[in-house]
Amino acid sequence: MIVLSDSDIVRKLACCELLSEFLQYLKCPPNELWVLPTLRFQLRRKLANAPDALRNFEQFWLKVKSIPQAKIDTLERFESLDVGEGQLLAVLCDEPRVSRLVTGDKKALDKVAALTFGDEQLRTRLQETTVLCLESILLGLLEKRGFGVIQARVRNKWVKSAESVLDAVDPFV
Repeated sequence: MIVLSDSDIVRKLACCELLSEFLQYLKCPPNELWVLPTLRFQLRRKLANAPDALRNFEQFWLKVKSIPQAKIDTLERFESLDVGEGQLLAVLCDEPRVSRLVTGDKKALDKVAALTFGDEQLRTRLQETTVLCLESILLGLLEKRGFGVIQARVRNKWVKSAESVLDAVDPFV
């Protein structure tokens, strides 16, 4: 079982110091969680002013695996998406062991849904794959760890980290 994760979800969970819990929630060996190879450099730069979040990410990075390079012909099918989302979907189509896709980009999911009308392989693979978003992961963590623990991490850590990395902070958190 392979799980593909985009960069956005890892960044948000790092800011809340929830990456270890994320791995436990997925119930898969860490080397079966594949992330984009550029994630390492993106998050080191974005989290430079949030040392706790950066430390949480660095520990996570040592455990996970980089997504292999997608086949060019498959990648070309997704040129309307950003490079990272295209890479994730190309690997999803080419790698039958992928069983879950984790993304924090709902706008990309809207674009992907539109692509399924002309792409039978993509439609089939998405039907066979569980797609998780940040909210579903947080709900799973709430069930497992309890409201107080998760609320404290999200409220205290996210607001503090988000301010230091100049990210938008939802006032309702």
